[in-house]
Amino acid sequence: MPLSCFSSVLASLRGGAAAAAEDDAGEEGTAALLRRRLLVGEVAANLEEEVGALERALAVAVAERAAVEARRLDAEARADDAEARVLAAAEEKDARVEELVIAAAEAAAKRRQIRVLELQIQAVNNMTSKFRWY
Repeated sequence: MPLSCFSSVLASLRGGAAAAAEDDAGEEGTAALLRRRLLVGEVAANLEEEVGALERALAVAVAERAAVEARRLDAEARADDAEARVLAAAEEKDARVEELVIAAAEAAAKRRQIRVLELQIQAVNNMTSKFRWY
């Protein structure tokens, strides 16, 4: 066989080996690609799970915030109610103080009247005692 034939046979063998190596690499590449797809699928599933967990946690946080806001509004309403009761009690106290001041003034006026009456009685007694001794 001439050298050129030998070269072509060698080239064809090399080509066949290269093709076989490419096929093997292709199969390995396909297996690697399948493994990568599987890993990507697992990662995607894990991410979906994490996203779902985050969404649930967010829903819980939103519900907790709404509950806290409701409790805050309730506390504000109770505080407003308590403040209104304190103001009403203060007004009632002020009214009662005014009543007591008026009652004290009336009592002082009555004490003065009583004192005037006592003095008048004493004067009358003094006058009658003079008539008795004469």
